[in-house]
Amino acid sequence: MKQISTLAFMSFAAIATSAHAADYQVTRTLQLTQTSAEVWRLIGDFCDIDDWHPGVRSCDLKATEGGLYRVLVTGDGAEFQEQRIAAEQGLSYTYRITKSPLPIDGYTATLSVEPVGGALVAWSARFSSEDPAMEDAVAALIEAGLAGIETMFR
Repeated sequence: MKQISTLAFMSFAAIATSAHAADYQVTRTLQLTQTSAEVWRLIGDFCDIDDWHPGVRSCDLKATEGGLYRVLVTGDGAEFQEQRIAAEQGLSYTYRITKSPLPIDGYTATLSVEPVGGALVAWSARFSSEDPAMEDAVAALIEAGLAGIETMFR
């Protein structure tokens, strides 16, 4: 399952003909029967994403004076650098992309778990891009991650 490459991410990375960046918001949710604590144990660590996201081959955590960063490497070697900018213990973390091969700007996202009917996992992202295909690319990234989480609880 980890063999999903960034081809899915990069296939959308062609330069758009539009001269204006548009703002996008993508939100996806996953309902699980497990408790929110059980789900958070799997996904709550900022660098455990390589355990459950099928498109992420590795995660390297780096703490600097500027904060906590993770460097993600995808199945085909593309790198993303993300900085955690907020966290609520056992509930959520928010991060921003600081380096990416995708034509996006101002990407911030939150991954959260709420104790609703077991556990409700929500992943939402905001960003801008001149390429309208980036909305679908980010949605596919989030959906693949949620599917990976769901698989871990089967």
